[in-house]
Amino acid sequence: MEKTPFRIIQISDTHLFSDADKSLIGVPTQKSLAAVLDLVKQKAGTFDMILHSGDLTQDYQSSSYLRLAEMLSIFNVPIYCVPGNHDDPEMMTKIYPYEKMLNDKQIIKGNWQLILLDSHKKDAVEGFLHASQLAFLEDCLQKYPKHHAIAVFHHQPIPVGCHWLDQLGLTNSEEFWKITARYPQLKTVLFGHVHQQFEQEINGIKCYATPSTCFQFKRKQNDFGIEDLPPGFRWLHLYDDGHIETAVERVDHYVGKFEKNTKGY
Repeated sequence: MEKTPFRIIQISDTHLFSDADKSLIGVPTQKSLAAVLDLVKQKAGTFDMILHSGDLTQDYQSSSYLRLAEMLSIFNVPIYCVPGNHDDPEMMTKIYPYEKMLNDKQIIKGNWQLILLDSHKKDAVEGFLHASQLAFLEDCLQKYPKHHAIAVFHHQPIPVGCHWLDQLGLTNSEEFWKITARYPQLKTVLFGHVHQQFEQEINGIKCYATPSTCFQFKRKQNDFGIEDLPPGFRWLHLYDDGHIETAVERVDHYVGKFEKNTKGY
């Protein structure tokens, strides 16, 4: 019988405010996150880690980052995060570690390594992996050539089928993929930003995004739109032989007021 897998919960795009009652496009983001965390309690069973793939906050405030860590600490497992375009990476570094939220960027677990990268681009919505981040990725892969690897960052490195959103992904994705081509042990990429469930394989590497814990972007659209889908999370089970089992779970209702005709946020 195969060993028990290493089990991860991925959440993303929580967009918390310093005002715990504030809403974004009709969604009270803290209340919506709380609903997702209740679902994790109900559905996830035992797990070993939480990964947050960016846009922790909407307002860059220290109180938002602190409250997020406090809300997630109920699970008593290590929590790791990467910054999104709505985050302040410097503030995150100052505030964390806090509660169970840690700052490690290379995590070794069994026969796996997770590499957390910063695709935040200052004063921009799109993402960019600076040379230092790409060098860090390659260094991690060189140091553990026999470990299966997962790269985690915020911005999508491949098109997801939304024209407006795909203009705002990882703008130097070609450089990222050139590195991955040299290291076949890199099995998976996890990202946020797209506010939707997404799965696709490219060059033998599986790419996964998870729904936002608040509102969801309408899929396969040329222009911005919000889809009437509830928030959720992704679970991943990592096995020593390199294969991954994963699925998305959603709460049973949209949390907040669905603003069908909104044009942005």
